[in-house]
Amino acid sequence: MEMHQKMYLQEEVTRRKNHIADLDHEIHTLNENISTLTKELELKGKEVLKIRSEANQQIRAHEQDLCKKHERDMAELNALHHRETQNMLSDFNKAQELLKDKISALQILLEGTEEKFRNRESRPEDLQMIAELKEMVTERETLVKKLVDDKKFYQLELVNRETNFNKVFNTSPNVGVINPLIKQKRKNDKSANRFSSSPNLRANAEASGAGSSQPQPSRLQPIPNSPIHQLELNTSKPLPPPTPPTESKKFMR
Repeated sequence: MEMHQKMYLQEEVTRRKNHIADLDHEIHTLNENISTLTKELELKGKEVLKIRSEANQQIRAHEQDLCKKHERDMAELNALHHRETQNMLSDFNKAQELLKDKISALQILLEGTEEKFRNRESRPEDLQMIAELKEMVTERETLVKKLVDDKKFYQLELVNRETNFNKVFNTSPNVGVINPLIKQKRKNDKSANRFSSSPNLRANAEASGAGSSQPQPSRLQPIPNSPIHQLELNTSKPLPPPTPPTESKKFMR
């Protein structure tokens, strides 16, 4: 039994040693593979760095080319813009000068036209109109003067006739006035006579002692220093009738 167990253990040890040897060999192989892969990785890393460096150099070169191209394009555009600006400015100056010349010509033409309009001859219809208006103004002034003279004549004639009438008929006008001295007969009599003539007023004034002591004139007094009133009244020959004013001519166009 012990022999059998011992043999079993020896076989197990041998088997374990073989397994360990296999594992060592496998580890050695793996280490070699790792070394190989590490070397390859280093090579690949160097290649990647080289490629990255070359790519960066290409990118920088391309950026420089693009910047130079952009600068050239900008310079060309600036030059083109400057030329176009100069051309537009030149065209604007030419148009401005042309407009100034036109304005000067129009101003001269306007001044000449205004001078010609101010110094123009009068039209025949305007001269005729002015003459007719002057004639109408003269006629109106004559008519107004005649009306003023007629008014003075009629005023003097009215005074003269009234004076002559008073002299011939020895009359004096009696003017109705309010007599506050008359007593009311009845308090509620609204139809009482509150008016009296001038002789009644004078009689009541003399009776009551409240009247004026100066006598009233029996007729109107003539205007002093009037040549018409100095003439003697001729009863056999009536006064001539006044001449009516003539109608003014109506202005017809």
